Amino acid sequence: MESHKKIGKIAGGLFLLMIITGATGNSLRGLSLSLIASQNFFNQVLEDLIQMKIAILLDLIASGIGVYIGIILFSILKQYNKKIAIGYVSVLVVGFTITVMSNITHLSFISLCQELAKGVALDENYLRVLSLLKVEEYYWAHFLILITFSLGASILYYALFKTKLIPRFLSIWGLIAVILVFSVSMLQVFDYAVNFIFYAQNGVYLLFFSIWLMVKGFNPSAIITKSAT
Repeated sequence: MESHKKIGKIAGGLFLLMIITGATGNSLRGLSLSLIASQNFFNQVLEDLIQMKIAILLDLIASGIGVYIGIILFSILKQYNKKIAIGYVSVLVVGFTITVMSNITHLSFISLCQELAKGVALDENYLRVLSLLKVEEYYWAHFLILITFSLGASILYYALFKTKLIPRFLSIWGLIAVILVFSVSMLQVFDYAVNFIFYAQNGVYLLFFSIWLMVKGFNPSAIITKSAT
């Protein structure tokens, strides 16, 4: 159907917007364990305050776009399998919830630094430990977001593979990409260091996938049959 092709192009544009927004927010985040190790780290945070808040806003926008993509694709995916369609949107909502919580943690860390800058009389070691816990809390949530993203994306790529709405090589590539993201994120949860390239490869795929959808849209001749309700 031509409507499917149009929805695919819209989804492609939204995927690209999500990538750009999320990547920009991530580059502006400025949150790291090395930050806490520096002298007067709270002053550094205050210097980057606007930058950090912009990063938080962009992160929320990117995650919100992801949920909106799920809502748009629901009408198509439910024609193949309603349970898969509901599962995909549900995972995206869970991911958005975790994203909100992780950014609340970042905001509370900023508030803590603002109090420190006022010269609150507290033990320095205690303050560093508290700040470290806030940063660690954010990154644990970040890994959960990556794991949740991988689960949601795998549901989508599986459905696209079965329906042939996009070429199957693209669906297979996507499945391989998110399986790698899921695997290395789980390794990081268990304190194994991994190379950034395992995450970067997914970014390359998402860019290709987004542009493909923007140009081609979903295959209008694909026959979507209900496999379950």
